[in-house]
Amino acid sequence: MKIYRRMLIAGLAVAVVGLAVSASASAAVWKEGSTKVSKLVTLGLTGAEVFEPTEGNGMSCETHLTMTTEGGSTGKVTKVEPKTCTGFGTYAKCTVVVAEPKTLPWTVTVNATDLSIANWRVRRTFKSGCTSTELDKTITSMTVPLIEPSAITTMELSGLNGTYKVYGSFNVDSPNSGKYGIG
Repeated sequence: MKIYRRMLIAGLAVAVVGLAVSASASAAVWKEGSTKVSKLVTLGLTGAEVFEPTEGNGMSCETHLTMTTEGGSTGKVTKVEPKTCTGFGTYAKCTVVVAEPKTLPWTVTVNATDLSIANWRVRRTFKSGCTSTELDKTITSMTVPLIEPSAITTMELSGLNGTYKVYGSFNVDSPNSGKYGIG
């Protein structure tokens, strides 16, 4: 009886190790076509970031992001350049004086079909007469669904912190649009 129990335990241990190895072997990574990325890659992203402190009240800002990776299953947002902003709702008459990204670089994690960005934080100050004088919120985990994960041309993003939400759409700049992906 003891021999059978030991054989069963040994068999289960081998099965668990086998599953762990196959799971780690199939983890999603950055790719250029079908080849794993093994050099520094810089992706410029141009688009709009929308922030809403409350539903229907916020601003849409033209923004340029820089994302880098050296391969594997991680990357970094190393630069965030907010440009002109247009308000809506209670922020319609607001003017951004300063939009300052904080805690850069932000960590990017590669998932099976999307990306996650950790600790997205932009501190904004507004001209007097706005609903707020300052807004400084952190999105702990920003989800970045990819329309075509194997050849990224566009990145959508969305994140939430209570009622505060951030979302947007960014196009990968040339010459890297569609050149890199995950898989």
